Amino acid sequence: MAIAAGDFRTGLTLIVDGDPWVVLDFQHVKPGKGAAFVRCKIKSFLNGKTIEKTFHAGDKCETPNLQQKQMQFLYDDGELLQFMDTSNYEQEGLTYEQVGDAFDWIIDGMQVDMMYFNGKAITVEPPMVVELKI
Repeated sequence: MAIAAGDFRTGLTLIVDGDPWVVLDFQHVKPGKGAAFVRCKIKSFLNGKTIEKTFHAGDKCETPNLQQKQMQFLYDDGELLQFMDTSNYEQEGLTYEQVGDAFDWIIDGMQVDMMYFNGKAITVEPPMVVELKI
């Protein structure tokens, strides 16, 4: 499904240059002279980089086909963070860059939502409420 640049909203996921991104912030700009455009701050699901990109008012972007699966965090092996699908016991490893700030909020054995793009794991989302002992 194609989405016009004028319809961008915070939290919207879209495909830019073949990769999935999420809109963090946007601003519709209507200069006195020339065509309107949308200035966005977007974050990559694949590597966590944040960039600013300008879209013209008529530009359209596709929405990515993202799937979510419930996974259990197992352990940190020093290079990858290991997660397990509790239904079939398959393990999936993600890098620290892919997990990002969520690493601060997950503990061993915790259930998380893992995001997949074209069958490949790209990021995790910790639960909305986490109880940690200080």
